[in-house]
Amino acid sequence: MRIRNLKMRTVMISIVAISVAIGISLLCILAAYNSNETLKDKINDNMSTYLDAQVNTIEKFVKDSEEKLVLFSKNTLIKELVAEDAADLKKSGVSFGQLRSEEFPQFNAEGYNTTAYYKDHFKKYEEVQAYTLDYYSHLENWEGLYVGNMETRILAYSVPPVIGKVLRADDGRRQELMDELKKAGIGGVYNAGIIVSPGTGLLCLSMYSPVSFDENGNPVGYVGAGVFNTELEKALGENEITGIDDKYFYMFNYKTGILFMDTHYVTEEERDEHIAKEITNPILIEVANKMANDEQSGHFEFENDDYNDGKAIVVNYAGLPGRDWAVVLTAEKDALYAASNKNLRNMLILGAVAFILIIILAAVSITFLTRPLAGVTSAIKDLGKLQLKKNQFVIRRSKDKNEVGQIAHEIEILRVALSGIVDTLKGCSLSLDSSAGNMDANSRNLLSYVTDNTATTQELASSLSSTGSIIDEVNGSIRRMKDLVDQAVSSVKNGSEQSENLLVAAESMEQKTSETLSESRKNIIDNKKAIEEVMVKLRALSKINTFVNDILSIATQTKLLSLNASIEAARAGEQGKGFAVVATEIGTLANNTSSAAQKIQDITRLTNESIDDTVKCFDELNDYLESDIMVKFEEINSEAQNNNKITSELIDNINEINRNVLEFKQFVNELVSQMDDIRTLSEQNSAGIDDIVSKNEKTSNIAENMAGSAGNNKDNAKALGEIITKFTM
Repeated sequence: MRIRNLKMRTVMISIVAISVAIGISLLCILAAYNSNETLKDKINDNMSTYLDAQVNTIEKFVKDSEEKLVLFSKNTLIKELVAEDAADLKKSGVSFGQLRSEEFPQFNAEGYNTTAYYKDHFKKYEEVQAYTLDYYSHLENWEGLYVGNMETRILAYSVPPVIGKVLRADDGRRQELMDELKKAGIGGVYNAGIIVSPGTGLLCLSMYSPVSFDENGNPVGYVGAGVFNTELEKALGENEITGIDDKYFYMFNYKTGILFMDTHYVTEEERDEHIAKEITNPILIEVANKMANDEQSGHFEFENDDYNDGKAIVVNYAGLPGRDWAVVLTAEKDALYAASNKNLRNMLILGAVAFILIIILAAVSITFLTRPLAGVTSAIKDLGKLQLKKNQFVIRRSKDKNEVGQIAHEIEILRVALSGIVDTLKGCSLSLDSSAGNMDANSRNLLSYVTDNTATTQELASSLSSTGSIIDEVNGSIRRMKDLVDQAVSSVKNGSEQSENLLVAAESMEQKTSETLSESRKNIIDNKKAIEEVMVKLRALSKINTFVNDILSIATQTKLLSLNASIEAARAGEQGKGFAVVATEIGTLANNTSSAAQKIQDITRLTNESIDDTVKCFDELNDYLESDIMVKFEEINSEAQNNNKITSELIDNINEINRNVLEFKQFVNELVSQMDDIRTLSEQNSAGIDDIVSKNEKTSNIAENMAGSAGNNKDNAKALGEIITKFTM
């Protein structure tokens, strides 16, 4: 069914329903999307904040443990014990990187063991061992605390039975520890991370701090300790995260794959089975891969059919700077977005209710607003039936300002107009009947007039034939005049073009002379200024005379000093001989200086004379340029301007002649054209007379036809009256 065949009310309600449905649907989709995105960001921020708190807790735990170890290493007794051990190693011929011989007492030997050897050879051993036990007693949840040497042999330990044991007998592992201790330096810590303790099999934070170094920068002693991971788990468990249920926290080494902590496992059996073992959880394996690709923190959604019944898991992870550890927090996606899904369901219910209410309100409103259209439709149907009676509903509604009122108003206007047309047609019918009688009488008179016009037209045709020959003679004379005018126009045009070339040459000459005059004047001024500046600089040479006079005065004084020095040297006798030689050389230098200064003075005098002559020559040259050359240039420029003016006036005169000739040419052309028109009109008149004769014959026929049409009009007037009677007034 086509839309145009439906009622307006049905179409409007349908459009409103579709529009509201689309609008509410888009609103729900947009609100759900924004709600999910906001909730997702909030959850990720909440999880990231929790992980940051966990990272800070881990860093604080590690830092506190390291500070306690460094404080233990700073005891002077430990340094003295390490020094005694280093001296004993040197005495035994053991160099850095080597171990004592097998004859050295072993820690687990029966009878004389390592502890007995330490008591016999190291004065500080027992004090350090007592200090170690005392310090360890104040520590909570520490696996052990010990002092070691460059062999990694234990010198003092919180567990006495293993004193003297070599912890790293392998050369490579021992060298690795020594290298890390070098990097740490005094007061620093080499943190090996959380490892599985060889002694207890439990997870421990393994740390080492150097005590002292030899002259080659090699560590000769260090302290080491292990802190149980349970203390860290306890500290991490104190951090809470709100708004997220069924969450799980993990901590593991992403390089070794060893699991440190997993809140999935709460019983001892589960912990023993998984903690301190290589990770098998696919989520943690995925995080390890991301960390290996330098993605140190982030979040993602994990979904695997073989894990957690295929349910999606939201994962947030972060790495600890400078360590190979990662912390991970997970939660089921459905549980996280449960509140958002509930809000979405409520929103859909509210949207459905709103849709129903809007449709009901729209249906009622549209029905109320379209009801008056039924009355308007009935009035239109009446007009279709040619019923022109007044409709009171239309008259009442035509006073309204809405669309229905406007339609009713136009219908009433149409009814009134149709009534007027019917009245007019009645009058036209009567008039048409009367006019038909008059037309019959007039057509008979027209036929008589046409017969008379035919005779007159034939006489006019004979007079027009003699006029054609006279027009041809006048036309020939005017065309010869036109040819003469064309020759005059061509001559004037050539003269105008030559004058234009002359004007261009005159203007070019004027421009060049003007430019040459300006450039010459500028060059003369610039040269004069440059010459004056050079003369000022040359005259500065006259100051040399002053300097030469000063040099001559100094030379004269030097001669006097030399003479006095020679006299004093002669008085001094043998002791003054050396001084006499110096005085003689000074006198010689003064004479040479005086001679050189005199020559400079002569050269300067000649130079000043040359400068005066040069200045005079340049002054005469400038006067000649200004008084003679510039005057000639100005005269040439003036003549060029006069020539240009005369040439311009000549061109103006030629142009005026050209305009007058062109106007005369135009007049002649118009005269030729008019004569051609007269000739054509003459020919047309001749043809027109023949045509008039033909048309008079046709007019006679038309007059006869008009008489017949008058009879037909009477019949039409009668039929029109019958149509008017069908309208109901």
